[in-house]
Amino acid sequence: MPELLAPAGSMDAVRAAVQNGATAVYLGFGTFNARRGAKNFTADEMRQALSYCRLHGVKTNVTVNTLISDREIPALLRDVRLLLEAGADALIVQDLGAARCIWEHFPDAVLHASTQLTVHSLAGARAAKALGFSRVVLSRELPLEEIRYITAHAGVETEVFVHGALCMCYSGQCELSAVIGRRSGNRGMCAQPCRLPYGGKNRYPMSLKDLCLLPRLRALCEAGVSSLKIEGRMKRPEYVAIVTKIYAAVLNEGRAPTRDELDTLEKVFSRDGFTQGYLDDHIGPSMFGMRAPTPEKGLAPLYDAAARTFAEGQERPCAAVSFAFSAHEGAPVTLRADDSANTVTVTSGIPERAQKRETITEDIEKSLRKTGGTIFSVKQIDMQLDGGLRIAAKTVNDLRRQALAALEEMRTTVPPVRENTETVEIETLDTGFSGYTVQVRELEQLTDALAQLPVQTYYVPVHELAAHKARAAQLLARGCMLVPVLPRIIWDREQKQVLEQLEECKTIGCTAALCGTIGQIVPVRALGMQAFGDFGLNAFNSGALEVLRGMGVARQTLSFELRLPQVRDLHKPLETELIVCGRLPLMLTENCMIAGREGGCKRDGTGKCADGAYYLTDRRGAKFPVFREEHCRTSLYNSQPLYLEPDEYRQTGITYARLLFTDESPAQAARIARAVLAGETPDFGVQLTRGLYRRGVE
Repeated sequence: MPELLAPAGSMDAVRAAVQNGATAVYLGFGTFNARRGAKNFTADEMRQALSYCRLHGVKTNVTVNTLISDREIPALLRDVRLLLEAGADALIVQDLGAARCIWEHFPDAVLHASTQLTVHSLAGARAAKALGFSRVVLSRELPLEEIRYITAHAGVETEVFVHGALCMCYSGQCELSAVIGRRSGNRGMCAQPCRLPYGGKNRYPMSLKDLCLLPRLRALCEAGVSSLKIEGRMKRPEYVAIVTKIYAAVLNEGRAPTRDELDTLEKVFSRDGFTQGYLDDHIGPSMFGMRAPTPEKGLAPLYDAAARTFAEGQERPCAAVSFAFSAHEGAPVTLRADDSANTVTVTSGIPERAQKRETITEDIEKSLRKTGGTIFSVKQIDMQLDGGLRIAAKTVNDLRRQALAALEEMRTTVPPVRENTETVEIETLDTGFSGYTVQVRELEQLTDALAQLPVQTYYVPVHELAAHKARAAQLLARGCMLVPVLPRIIWDREQKQVLEQLEECKTIGCTAALCGTIGQIVPVRALGMQAFGDFGLNAFNSGALEVLRGMGVARQTLSFELRLPQVRDLHKPLETELIVCGRLPLMLTENCMIAGREGGCKRDGTGKCADGAYYLTDRRGAKFPVFREEHCRTSLYNSQPLYLEPDEYRQTGITYARLLFTDESPAQAARIARAVLAGETPDFGVQLTRGLYRRGVE
């Protein structure tokens, strides 16, 4: 049976989860967790929480799942040391550089790949395993058949969200909050702009209902998933208690949920009901919804009942103990206690001969069963008792208390943490600034006028190159380096088609491909092509660059959440690239932002998306271009194009500067590129932005 993993944003929520049936709990600590807005835990509270969970036999996974800068590494290591010494069973990590640093200093640390790492395929899960992760938290968007396939073949544990809020964007690929408001989701500060109206009042094209897979737990168990995860570290303890109790009951009893259970979940929190559309591979308007406030008064009875389940002093026993009692004439009284994981033996003095009433087995058993106020319940008592002895009840009670106290200490004892103080310095490849690269959405944007400019690399979607091989071959013959751009999301059922397109590109002379997630690097290199890493890999620190270099990446695009001084200070062990011009990509979604809520998405490219760019307009009138991607996903781009002056980035140590074209016409793309390469400010026809390179993110 998979573990039931419940959220905890406070000590009360920890007790709520444990007392209502969670077999594992995940918590946040310090600055480096993706729910920095939650109450989270102080150092002492975290030690208390981890000790409490160890005592109750509940696993603990602590989130360290944000992007981390080079200067934050010492603070990260202090946090990790505290967590491991306090007994955390695993750390949930997004940042590849953070994972490298943790393993370098704490080689025995168990790390789980966060959903922020965007693992959504077998190749992605295997890549995470090869790096050292023991578990991958799969993207919420995956249908059951994909989850089953990955779980069966990856050789690594899989974790799946079963309840709670759904983001519109694939986790780890959202830059909307960061770019428009400096509140980075990758840094734990998302402001949830996807919940706002776009395109007019009461139009919420990006607000999804909450997830509820309670009716599908049996299918997930049969798929071999290791962990079923409830979202909600920002929720109150009563919510955690109610949701955990219902999921635990359905899971443990192997049954379908009752109508009353589903109604209770909806009453406690939902957005126009729930959805299981992703798991069922059936997306569309039924997945969208908004939160309707529930009167607090109506929830009071539910919350009151839930609060009683985790009130201090009201805790239920969670560990079965077996006693073996021995009392023989002339020998010390002995009690052995065993909780299946630990065994302890305690002794008392030599018993006396009875002067009046002898002690019988019922007397001993009565004293041994007095385990109230502890986590233990008595499973079995084996008794060896000579006749004619007198053993005071106090003696047996003292033995019981000593034995249980010793078991509690053994359950909470943390093994020594092995720490390595020797580290390997990351070398810097001093390439100097080598020129510009250009990325287009459509091959027709790559005109002869653009192709004749002194550009080092042209990035073109792989399906565009495969569909227009004659034009691609012509450009290659002219000396243009064409690099196919892989879709950032490639489900396993889509992998064959994409690899066939990539092989066609290789046949006409392409020698490298641009990879957006970790699962694409190995397949690209297996074709004998160079792997270039795109922004979706979230390269935010020197360690991440070193990990990607070790995976075989030859060139890496840096995160555009970095400030220019941070870019400059990075150790760069491989060629690096920075997006310096164009509309920045903000979201990548499985549900259609163009017509998904209205039901107009046909998922075949013949709906509204067939007309090219579509625009979402926010409350201030800003227009965000939306495009259909391969396999009928959608991407959202910033309303303001980015532009940096050459002097701002040429001295940062990057190798290449990228120009990114989206909704520009072929003529406009060539004109803008010509201006940028000449050191002139390009005319996009709208106001420009410097993005986050100067102001940074919170």
